[in-house]
Amino acid sequence: MLHTGQVGPRIRGNTRPFYSLVSGIFVLTFIDTLGMGVLSLTMNLISGRVSPDQFYIFAVVPTTACTMTVILAIPLTSLIAFSCFKRGLNPDILVYPILSSLNDILVTISYVITVSLILSSGLHYIPGIIFLFVMLFSLYLIWRNRGVELFVLTLREGVPLVLLSSLFGTYNGTMLATIAERFLSYPGLIILYPALMSTLGDIGSTIGSLTTTRLALGYLRTFKEVIRESLNKVLHIEVAAAFIHIVFGFITYLIVVSESLYVSLPFLIGVALLSNLSSFLIASLLSSIIAYSAFKRGWNPDNFVIPFITSVSDTVATLSLLPATAILRIIG
Repeated sequence: MLHTGQVGPRIRGNTRPFYSLVSGIFVLTFIDTLGMGVLSLTMNLISGRVSPDQFYIFAVVPTTACTMTVILAIPLTSLIAFSCFKRGLNPDILVYPILSSLNDILVTISYVITVSLILSSGLHYIPGIIFLFVMLFSLYLIWRNRGVELFVLTLREGVPLVLLSSLFGTYNGTMLATIAERFLSYPGLIILYPALMSTLGDIGSTIGSLTTTRLALGYLRTFKEVIRESLNKVLHIEVAAAFIHIVFGFITYLIVVSESLYVSLPFLIGVALLSNLSSFLIASLLSSIIAYSAFKRGWNPDNFVIPFITSVSDTVATLSLLPATAILRIIG
């Protein structure tokens, strides 16, 4: 929207579409987190990990934690995007990688605070009050913006996809819980794992964001052009990503050794590189294909690419660790 002039590079006195977008994202967060809680509860009920009377926790915790994060993330996202745009930098390349890592930290802090309040004997009602306020405010935003095209479009296209993304995320969490014991047998993997997930999502989302912008501006028209452009971008980004994954392995090694645990530096670097090599092409091409498919159907590809590719990337990154560790174990 910055590229096409629909949004100005400022918080105050911005365009109507900007404030409609912010309202839509807030409501989308409430719907998404409520759906996330229901999906997570259902999958945990099936596996026998929880009981139905814990619905309150599964409904309130995601909404409270993510709302606390979004209240900070929306202005941070906007300010970083505006700052990049004013300096002639490309927000499509810089904004998501910066914000994804920052938001991981913010949502972790918010999650810990929310769970601590839920477990507190005297403050357990506070998340419930926040949930009620967010629900009422979301209903007010829906009523106020019911005739605004961008707001309605954001919800109509965003709700099904973010719920699907939540399904992938919930599945990823369930899968991670299942294989957690294997990870614990390799010191350092639990430390390395979040960095691998985040970076794979960064790669896929960067490729997807670049593709959506070039489609909107008319620089890409055919599926063949999209794939060729994506492969070209992937090769450039992967050179930097491979180096970054070596750094991840080295930093993880230093952290583990500082805790007086034995770990192999070549093993950690090998896992990071193999995980990256086996997954980055999948995430990158998938993001471009989704962008092109949405655009050709007259949908807004920005509503589809990042939510979908980040969730899929988490699952792909998780699955890539198992063969990576198996290969390294075989070769010693």
